[in-house]
Amino acid sequence: MPHDVFVVDDRHPEDMAMLQALYSRSPASVVTHLEKLKASGSGKFMDQYYVGYGHASIGDCGSTTCFIEQVSMLVAKAVQENPLYNGQEASTRYLDYTQQAIIDPYNHPASTAIQNRWKEIYNDTLAKLIAGLEKQRPFDPVAYKNEKVWQGTLNARGFDIARSLLPLGTTTLLSWSTSLRQARDNLRRLKVHPLAEVREVAQSLFAKLRERYPHSFRADDMDDSGSAPRDAYAQKNALRTHYQTSEDIDARFHLTEAERKALVAGEVIARRGSLDLDGLKKNEGEVLASRPQGAALPWRLNAYGSYNFVFLLDYGSFRDIQRHRNGVCQIPLLDDRYGLHPWYLDQFKTLMDEADYKNLLDAIDAQVKAVAALPAQGIATTPQQNQYLFPMGMQALVHTSYSVNETVYVGELRSGKTVHGSLRPVAQKMLNILAADVPEAALYGDHDSDNWTAKRGEQTIARKTE
Repeated sequence: MPHDVFVVDDRHPEDMAMLQALYSRSPASVVTHLEKLKASGSGKFMDQYYVGYGHASIGDCGSTTCFIEQVSMLVAKAVQENPLYNGQEASTRYLDYTQQAIIDPYNHPASTAIQNRWKEIYNDTLAKLIAGLEKQRPFDPVAYKNEKVWQGTLNARGFDIARSLLPLGTTTLLSWSTSLRQARDNLRRLKVHPLAEVREVAQSLFAKLRERYPHSFRADDMDDSGSAPRDAYAQKNALRTHYQTSEDIDARFHLTEAERKALVAGEVIARRGSLDLDGLKKNEGEVLASRPQGAALPWRLNAYGSYNFVFLLDYGSFRDIQRHRNGVCQIPLLDDRYGLHPWYLDQFKTLMDEADYKNLLDAIDAQVKAVAALPAQGIATTPQQNQYLFPMGMQALVHTSYSVNETVYVGELRSGKTVHGSLRPVAQKMLNILAADVPEAALYGDHDSDNWTAKRGEQTIARKTE
């Protein structure tokens, strides 16, 4: 029997949602429904059908893209903490952030001075790092296609290191491609976020979306009075919903003193209580052993449970690992208890002269002490707002929950040489844990300790020249 295939991508998202939804109520062709749309006009078409549909999934059939600019990195992470998030964010690994504005959560001269000082430290250090890299890695025509690629590689490594000095209040830009239903659900989640900036951005974005898609967003969706039982419940649990503290992780996994020392030394702690390793090896051994490089494991393997991994990671690299949506990777509440990640300190020490290195450490220490001194100046600080004042290089205790499939995917992808130097060892150790538990599994991670590669100088988006 002949079949028909149509591609429709030139209609209003709400109309696209209705066109798909009508399949569940009518056997007529989409061509017929397009004629109805043409006759009734956009908007009226939705009015005729949507109210009586009775299922929120219709909102999954219409999609839109939002662009959010000049918000803190904390806002970006909040929007992106969604298993169905799709989008992009400005990269601190490729862009010079010397001109980006920095948000001060307290709007006080003392806290503003801290943010301004971070920018000074970043600008000064970045220049010294590039100079040090030019000496350490002189141009080699064999290793680099040309001097432009060489300079791009040096700049990328310089940004890699210097980003550790950017406070989380630094502004960024991000996009969000989403279904209408997920936009509504996620914004209702964010309306009770602990940070005022996140709540304000959520309300602003909702207003824009409701103006654009009046049939898919209700006027009372963003009521934050807490009068509805659902909203009161969300407000009550807002802190733990949106942030995970070191104390939360410790309480759940009962970390031993030996494990705490191992974490500080850079180890990854694994809990296997929810993982059926025996069943996995018995029933899926051949599938794991015969997998070629780059092949995806069958979806059914997720049913064997998940690893719970705990490790220390700087916030900058947390932003990278959070991008893996198939697992759970809750946002850590950042403070200064674990200090700057050793990878950054090693790079500073290697690339800067002794006096500059010492001055940098002193400057970082002075900044941390300045944050601690804010209450003495009459500022009502909170751990949530203090995050704006801490740099991306600060470490936090991070917890991820990954199935075997996701452990393989994250481990192999994030162990590659183009991945940040502080994240690669975590990915490598995840693969090592899996390899020890399931020796027959074919794994293809990059375990080379050196992550210098000229590819970093070629990973760009540039206008083509004739």
